[in-house]
Amino acid sequence: MADEIDTFNPFENEEHDDVPREEAVLPDSPGVEDHSGHSIDLDTSSAEKNTPFLESFRIGGYEDDVGQVKDLHVAVDDPEKHVDGYVSYSVTTKTTRGQFDHPEYSVRRRYQDFLWLRQRLEESYPTHIIPPLPEKHSFSKHFDRFSPEFLKSRQIALNKFVSRIADHPVMSFNDNFQVFLTAKTWELTSVKKQGPGLMSRMSDSMKNMASSWMLKSREPEFQEMADYTKAFREKVLAIEAVSDKIAKDRFDLLESYKEYIPIFNLWADAEHKLADPLHAMASAFDKNSSALKTLLKAQDPRFMEPIHEYVLYADAIKSTLKHRDTIHMEYEVTLEELSRKKAEKEELDKGTGGRRSFGFFNKDPEQAKQDKRERVDSSIEELSKLVEVGSDRLECANVDLKADIERWNKNKRTDFRELFTEYSERHVTYYQECLAAWQEALQIVTGSQQDQELEES
Repeated sequence: MADEIDTFNPFENEEHDDVPREEAVLPDSPGVEDHSGHSIDLDTSSAEKNTPFLESFRIGGYEDDVGQVKDLHVAVDDPEKHVDGYVSYSVTTKTTRGQFDHPEYSVRRRYQDFLWLRQRLEESYPTHIIPPLPEKHSFSKHFDRFSPEFLKSRQIALNKFVSRIADHPVMSFNDNFQVFLTAKTWELTSVKKQGPGLMSRMSDSMKNMASSWMLKSREPEFQEMADYTKAFREKVLAIEAVSDKIAKDRFDLLESYKEYIPIFNLWADAEHKLADPLHAMASAFDKNSSALKTLLKAQDPRFMEPIHEYVLYADAIKSTLKHRDTIHMEYEVTLEELSRKKAEKEELDKGTGGRRSFGFFNKDPEQAKQDKRERVDSSIEELSKLVEVGSDRLECANVDLKADIERWNKNKRTDFRELFTEYSERHVTYYQECLAAWQEALQIVTGSQQDQELEES
């Protein structure tokens, strides 16, 4: 019976040094092979049942869109391995929008195509919160990137990404998104070559960094937003670290079960009178082991990945805040320059400004003064327009960010409520199975004791 227990403890060769929270190593997911070549298959596990949370994780979307008639449905499925060493996914679109030439589309896309789409959305909507993509190597450190477990988890995460874009009231109408959904592979390749280069993206990045240094102060509302996001990210990372430690202990427990079960079976073979209670104990440990394996199978795809998505979401919010700060900084600089020019004009009107310069160039003082006044007036007019444009841009940035934060908060509450509900239900099931196994063993053990007492009497 001991040989029937799959060994898939990913921690057995790990060092036990403390791991920094930011780099916490997630426990290996199901599917990791043991020394005997066994593996755990997610697709055949009860951990892969269609629970309400799993369905919501596959579908994605925003809470405030529930109940509305959707005119754009996008689904990612059918991962396919290619001989060139990459994986593509089927992206199916059904829509009634007039901007599309056909009601249905089906294309195949690689991970780098999803990455291209997100980069284009960031460029098009710098003040919107772009949904995060799963990290390229989020599961590859646990098992092969071509394994069914990796492909299944990656498919679910990519589907959630495109579903959230499709449900967004602004991003869903983006031209690049339409190209992503409809273009043939060679057409998409051609479009991707037309995008801004690396230097352009680096320039935007440097500008965002500079804004965080130059901006005097954020408005309290957005500073509170930044503080909350930072604290939220730290809390989620802490949950990841603790969950990692719990999983590690459970994998060690599973290894102990593997050693424990054959001991009772061998003991039962050696003592005939104790055979029934000893086999009952072995059976209870075996059932506990199976229940624990089912619980651990769900660790990464059903808990750690959804949790980590919100770490990436916090990073996306931080990035959007920096873009908003850049707009705010540019507005403040323009406003300060306008104030300086207005002050300069007042000095000219009072006759106190620029007298030395007028005499230095041997020009008619009045004419020079008039020329300078005209230049100042021209600058004031131009700066006034720039201030007005900057004010509008800042207001739009504030509205965009606040709307997306509100949408994100609603979605977050729904996601975490369903995540923790499903997590709790899974643990209730686990402990019920363990309790039932021990109750069954207890009945056999106590029944055996009663039989022995009757024989002795």
